[in-house]
Amino acid sequence: MDMFGSGFQRLESSLIAREKMQSSITSNIANADTPNYKADKRNFADFLADQNNLGSHSKAATTHARHFAETNTSSLLGSNIYQQENSRKIDGNSVNLQSEMARMSENQLMHELSMRLVKGRLTGLMNAIKEGR
Repeated sequence: MDMFGSGFQRLESSLIAREKMQSSITSNIANADTPNYKADKRNFADFLADQNNLGSHSKAATTHARHFAETNTSSLLGSNIYQQENSRKIDGNSVNLQSEMARMSENQLMHELSMRLVKGRLTGLMNAIKEGR
């Protein structure tokens, strides 16, 4: 019997996806003044699906953090991960600082919620261990 269960695995995947989303948002903010930069518009569900796919089967090693981990690129066909529409800046940059800051705030709140869930589960396990002295 798995003492931690699949709930911990889901929470772990959630936290990793939140971390990746935070990295994407901060990259967008950091490049707000970069000419022709296209904002990454992936959402939490995209990062979570990627994380779940990584855990379901082995992947080839990558040599750079920004390389695609999947060898099967069929899931990328027709996908648009960069924001190209509604580029109002003359320099071609598509980053909207207000929406990125809002996304960052939401992501931070959801990360905090996930951490509280992990803490609650660990507290429950600790209580069970203490009662079994």
